Amino acid sequence: MEKISEALQRLIEALEKANFRYVIVGGLVAIHYGRNRITQDIDVIVDTADEVELLISTLKDKGFEFSERDLLEAFKERSRVTLFFPGNVFFHVDLKFVKDELDYEVLNGRIRGELLGIPCWIESMEDIIVAKLIYGSSQDEEDIIAILLNHGLNERVKEKAKRFGVYSKLCGIAEMIGLTC
Repeated sequence: MEKISEALQRLIEALEKANFRYVIVGGLVAIHYGRNRITQDIDVIVDTADEVELLISTLKDKGFEFSERDLLEAFKERSRVTLFFPGNVFFHVDLKFVKDELDYEVLNGRIRGELLGIPCWIESMEDIIVAKLIYGSSQDEEDIIAILLNHGLNERVKEKAKRFGVYSKLCGIAEMIGLTC
C-alpha cells in the first residue's frame, strides 16, 4: 500500500495544483467503504475542460510516466489512459476523462474524504454502488455486497438505481444478503 499511497498523494497534488475537478472511483473507494480486497490501480475521473497541456505538465512534474500521444487521444475521445508510477510496472493509474451522464453524476456527487490518510475527492457510496451495478463484473458485485453489508441500503441508492435502470439488479443483490428493497 506504500506505493499506492505515494502515487495517490502525487496524483492528488497534481490535480489539485492545476485546479482540475476530479473524483477517485473504483476499487480503492470500495476498500474505503469496507470491502476487504487489494487493488493494483487508482481509478480517477477528471474534467479538464480544454487544459490538457496543463494536465500533461502537472502529471510529468509529479513523476508519472505515460504516452503523451495516448493521453491526447484519450482526451479527444473522452476515454481513458494509463499512467505508470516509476519503479512499479504492476501498479498504475487509470485516468478517465469525463464523458457521459454517469461520469458527470459521479463527479458532481463527489464527497471530500480520506483515502490512505490522504484528503481527496471520492465517489459517494450511492454512486459507487450504482456505477458497479451498471458495469456488473463479478468483482463489482462482490464490492456492492460488501458495501451494502457495511452501510445498508438507503433511499438515495434506491432512487439513483431507478434513475439509471439498475433498480431490480440492486434489489436482487440486496435481498440475496437479507436486506429489504
